Amino acid sequence: MPLVDWSTEGAVTVLTLRNPPANALRRALLRELAGALDRVEAEKPRALVLSGGGGKFFSAGLDLMELPDLSRSDVEALGTELVGALLRLFRLPCPVLAAVNGHAVAGGALLALTAERRVGVCGGALFGLNEVQVGLPLPAPLFELVRSEVDEAHAGRVLLEGHNHTVDEALAAGLLHEAVSPGELMDRTLTLARKLASVPQSAYARMKELLRSSAEERIGRQGQDADFVRIWFEPETQAAMRAARDRLKGRSTG
Repeated sequence: MPLVDWSTEGAVTVLTLRNPPANALRRALLRELAGALDRVEAEKPRALVLSGGGGKFFSAGLDLMELPDLSRSDVEALGTELVGALLRLFRLPCPVLAAVNGHAVAGGALLALTAERRVGVCGGALFGLNEVQVGLPLPAPLFELVRSEVDEAHAGRVLLEGHNHTVDEALAAGLLHEAVSPGELMDRTLTLARKLASVPQSAYARMKELLRSSAEERIGRQGQDADFVRIWFEPETQAAMRAARDRLKGRSTG
């Protein structure tokens, strides 16, 4: 079974993560996502929808169970693949929407934030950038991506505290644009996607480019983020990641 499922709804392409139980962004998934984006760029759908398949997660981000044991070369490769895939999504000229079907945390929240329209589900889902809680900064280009999408008044709490937001808090912070019942999620997102797909493509692409031009200028100034890899291997970060992994193991066996 593919880790990234491709389907079409008329002029709209839907990419669905299929990596249960939490749709973790492992390197194998990121490679499949890169291949799907090759196809998107070649076929040029009029709109793209991202979603998470099966269970309570849109995506939990990187796989916490394996992070503390990665080598430096693994971390560098993972960072390159993650940043590359997310920036490609952020830069697509067509409308990109996220059907956030459950928890979207860490890299999962970053994935959703590549979309210019984000629809979540009412209930107990959490949305947050909690990397700092395990001792990690965001890679600088992804920091700029988040900065372009989050309401400025909430950016400090979102980025510095690593708070996981309820749906209502995510709506207030601009992390989500609206929330519907789980049964309505795909219909609502596809309705929005079809509406945006009807806009003349060149005009939409140019307006999106202009809207994100400040973020792109800042991203372009960042270059390679050596501090991300350096901090990853600091003792305090390693200890925080291992403690988080132990807590996760405890919940799964408890």
